[in-house]
Amino acid sequence: MILGTVESCLRYPVKSFQGLEVSTITVQATGVVGDRERAVIDLESQRVLSAKRAADMLMATANDSGFSIPGHGEMSFDDPSVDSVLSAWLGRKVALRAIGQLESSAGDEPLAYEMTFEPTNDAAEYFQIPIPAGTFLDLAAVHLLTRRTLEGCAELRPDLNFDARRFRPNLILDVPGEAFLEDDWLGRRMRIGATLLLEISQPTVRCAMPLRAQPELNSEPGLFHAMTELHPAFPNHLGAYANVLEAGVVSIGDEIELED
Repeated sequence: MILGTVESCLRYPVKSFQGLEVSTITVQATGVVGDRERAVIDLESQRVLSAKRAADMLMATANDSGFSIPGHGEMSFDDPSVDSVLSAWLGRKVALRAIGQLESSAGDEPLAYEMTFEPTNDAAEYFQIPIPAGTFLDLAAVHLLTRRTLEGCAELRPDLNFDARRFRPNLILDVPGEAFLEDDWLGRRMRIGATLLLEISQPTVRCAMPLRAQPELNSEPGLFHAMTELHPAFPNHLGAYANVLEAGVVSIGDEIELED
């Protein structure tokens, strides 16, 4: 059954920095090529630092060769002063590392990031969440959501801003239907374009990041309660995670098909 088409393809070269909207993405078993290829490491805790913990990270931008932060020009990833510049900006000793450059100081213990389960309260207790091996991802290889879910939420809560950038998907899909229609795909296989085959594994739980300020976007703490009120089947979830069954290439305009 043809559902619709791909509206946007996105990837984020540095975890928690602003990303890139591109015409095509290549998807492997471990995720989108060029997505979260690098991350900022808190050298004291040896945890992967994200905007869940350090909100200012969302104000940085990144491309495939470098990044820029407020008050500083673009820097190459190869610049020897990268770590000192980021440390001064974030107010803690950090290092920018690519996938494969860092091994956990705890031996076999996996890398982890920190988040709270009370997204509107930055003073709440933070918990360590393991990262999938060989990646800087939160949980799954691919994150997708529909334009219709964003529009439906905005229609029901016009007082809130449901800009897609708040949710950091890899794919935005143009599929008709009701808000949260991604729920109907859970456990199903989805073919996108000629080659990519996904299994929709679970709804995407939301942390503090959608509530944070970003370039051109104000903070929006009301989103947390809205995503619970509007989506009682999966409170505080929006979009879906997917596992990769067959690697492939996806472009804007590609058709989306659910397989039996």
